[in-house]
Amino acid sequence: MPAVVNQTLRALNRFGLGARVDEARRVRDPRGWLRAQLEGGAPVVTPPPDASPAAIVESIRAFRMIGQISEPERRQARRRLIEIAAALSRAAFTERVRSERPFVERLVAFWSNHLCVSAAAKPIVAPLAGSYERDAIRPHVLGRFEEMVLASAKHPAMLVYLDNFQSIGPDSRGAQAAARGRGQRRGLNENYARELLELHTLGVDGGYRQQDVQELARVLTGWTVGGFGGGGRGRRRTRDSCALPPSSDVAVRRHEARQTLRQR
Repeated sequence: MPAVVNQTLRALNRFGLGARVDEARRVRDPRGWLRAQLEGGAPVVTPPPDASPAAIVESIRAFRMIGQISEPERRQARRRLIEIAAALSRAAFTERVRSERPFVERLVAFWSNHLCVSAAAKPIVAPLAGSYERDAIRPHVLGRFEEMVLASAKHPAMLVYLDNFQSIGPDSRGAQAAARGRGQRRGLNENYARELLELHTLGVDGGYRQQDVQELARVLTGWTVGGFGGGGRGRRRTRDSCALPPSSDVAVRRHEARQTLRQR
């Protein structure tokens, strides 16, 4: 095998998704091919019509009415969530297979796995997972890690998957209102804060303490999903291409005390 073909195969297999038929012979400059992979932003994936943001919103609203509808309607609502998730998965897989920039697609797959959400964990996460990869991961794979982490943290899929949409400052106005109105005791949820430190950023041996997890959870209170976490005055919604808008209920749900994280 000629040396240049061997080098090309090494580039296509190690940095891409494997060589296509005759691709090793068509790529004459493996180093140039690899450099060209990084030019421009990540390829855009368009959601299929039957899995548009509007369709996702409608399917989630139908599912959340599950206690008010009949058994056949309940099964149909769950089936619709699965159908949308499958359509988005097919669209992403098709882009990955057909792309002329497989190195970027490999990066998308890597970072989607690192900052992962589980479509199997909660039914509502399934139709949001495709939007999560498309809108929170893909645009940032050639950019700054901190911007990707922030986009991940604010996306409805992550907010729902690790329960931050329910996290509320125990002494906040929102918690006090819930206690007065419905007798419910609301408080912090540390799931996402712990995942953010342990898996997404510092690592399990990153030197943080349980106190840091709690303080970070307090910092993140107020980040919820429109229509999920309850209303309240002071809500400020942000524009987003996701099906369900992330929103900031900081004035109502935020823990008011000063938070201090360990600096290292």
